[in-house]
Amino acid sequence: MRNLSLILLTFGLVIQVPAVGAPVLAESYEQAQAVLQDDGYILFAFAEDWDSNSVKVSRALMNSDKVKQAAGHAVFMEVPVPNVLTDKRKEADKIRFGKLQVPDATDYPAIFMLTKDGRHYATICGPIMRSSKSSEIAKLISDAMAAMHKQEKLLAQASSAKGVEKARLLGEAASLPGINPPDTLRRVIEQIRKLDPKNETGYARKLITPYDLSNEIFSIETSKDAGKGWQAALAQAEIFLKDPVYSNEQKQALYAISIGILRRHVGARAAAKIREYAQAMEALNPDNYLGRSAKVVARDWGVGFNLMEGWTPDVVSGSSVPIELAGPLPITTPGTYNVTFTYTRGRHSANIRAVSLYDGSQLVSQDVHDGSAGRTAKDNVYTITVNKALEDPHLFIRFDQNKNCDQNGRSDSYGSITITR
Repeated sequence: MRNLSLILLTFGLVIQVPAVGAPVLAESYEQAQAVLQDDGYILFAFAEDWDSNSVKVSRALMNSDKVKQAAGHAVFMEVPVPNVLTDKRKEADKIRFGKLQVPDATDYPAIFMLTKDGRHYATICGPIMRSSKSSEIAKLISDAMAAMHKQEKLLAQASSAKGVEKARLLGEAASLPGINPPDTLRRVIEQIRKLDPKNETGYARKLITPYDLSNEIFSIETSKDAGKGWQAALAQAEIFLKDPVYSNEQKQALYAISIGILRRHVGARAAAKIREYAQAMEALNPDNYLGRSAKVVARDWGVGFNLMEGWTPDVVSGSSVPIELAGPLPITTPGTYNVTFTYTRGRHSANIRAVSLYDGSQLVSQDVHDGSAGRTAKDNVYTITVNKALEDPHLFIRFDQNKNCDQNGRSDSYGSITITR
């Protein structure tokens, strides 16, 4: 300790060597290097001259005994963030922070945690900095630092390992909760894939972000390679959804991209599947943005087509499946109703096979016969009988355009639908 103090005095460093186990406040990167240990750096960033409360909160935490205890041997540094970053200030900060790359935060005050090598592994910011007690911030610091040390140990083991074992260690290091991976996830995944081409560890799948996972499906949808396209994309998404290695957030992204594909390529005929996917997406996590959007998706895209709009090529093209007619439906009270299909334009007529009325999930009435609505109409009126008042009416129509479509399976037909009593 005496020798270290003498060295510090010799170089004129305005720094006091702390007691064993206590953090130290350094004024510069040079000072920090003189006392740096395995606990790395903790940077306290605050809004300089444009948010006085930010400064107050940051310094109160930095001087908190609980925070100091959680920080171990870390080096503390202040990071004043100016409202306007001038060239002069950039040069001053470059000298002050040396080789350290100071991260940005979405809000200030913020705490940045860096390894002794300067790798940014955790950030604490946002409302929690202003509303939490110092003991809660101390717990976050302690947990992040413990995870960092575990990560550093795994990386050290990985440096001397090979093949699948190295891939496993890297994957475990990158998937530790509460801290950043040791590198960008894309680079980590690329390295793991090279080490583990058969994906025995599962980490190449587990680590991929929900955004990148959905992009992987999107690339299949938009590819012109043989065997790819939107149907192949949906099939691959289904395979991924059945894989237990993926997290709820990853699976939500898969449901979201699948809903988009169905909407783009199948349209109204995919209404039932879209509702199914929306419900599954919500069930995985009803509180995040995808979970909260599920009800809107089901409401706007989970219906077949609108009574006011009639049918379009998107509705009638494709396989013969029941498609729900969105309301409000003028079918609630007892009586006999006629559902009439009237062609308005297009090269093809619409072929109708059945009209079915449900009250909730209970079938109330249906009319099954072959009808056609084109420039000439044949049996284009379907009769539905209602014996008692309905609480939740749903009307489904089944078109069959197998013979009225172009070489791509698309039917050019538009028309209106009326419901009369």
